[in-house]
Amino acid sequence: MVSFWLLEVLLALAALLVASQYWYIARDRCQSPSLLVVAGMSLLAMAALVGAYRYSIDPGVTGLHRVLSGLSGQLTFLLCGLALLWVALKPDLGYRSRPPAYAVLTLATAIAVLLMTEAAPARRLLSLLGLVAWLAATLIVRRHGRLQKLPLCLLACGPLLVVMASQLVGTSHVKLLGMPRLNWFHLLLALAALTLLCARPLFEERRLGNG
Repeated sequence: MVSFWLLEVLLALAALLVASQYWYIARDRCQSPSLLVVAGMSLLAMAALVGAYRYSIDPGVTGLHRVLSGLSGQLTFLLCGLALLWVALKPDLGYRSRPPAYAVLTLATAIAVLLMTEAAPARRLLSLLGLVAWLAATLIVRRHGRLQKLPLCLLACGPLLVVMASQLVGTSHVKLLGMPRLNWFHLLLALAALTLLCARPLFEERRLGNG
């Protein structure tokens, strides 16, 4: 159980690092796409911190952990994927305005809450759409040469790490290469979150240019 909470803390720290980096951009420019990344990563960090508390101190928060994990599973990578696609296609939209982000957050959260009572495949739909948007954004960015090759490749690895974690590794306590699958799951999610740091230049382009 000790290693379970430790990997949850690692995931929370990774998510908070990404959220803090994008908050600087959102605060400076009131930028809607950055706010979506902040919201998605904050939700992931919250779920991970409650998970760490569950595994280390009080199993009584298991229900809360499951709810937060379910919402994070639907919203975190959906919001990040939409943010990446947003700056890839319409970087001027919501560049100095937060209401567009609030509208997207409200709509996405409402849909996620409605899907909480549905079967697992339906609940995974939002996350899948976010990962597809993430990959689509990397293809668009590559076509226009807006990122260097290495950051672009690392960014494209993000959705692949999420799929690997959820579909190949899973969240069981069975060991894989000497470590429980649940720990590998959290480690892969942490790495996927960190790849978003490679996309920061896309959100800062106008600030560095004529913005």
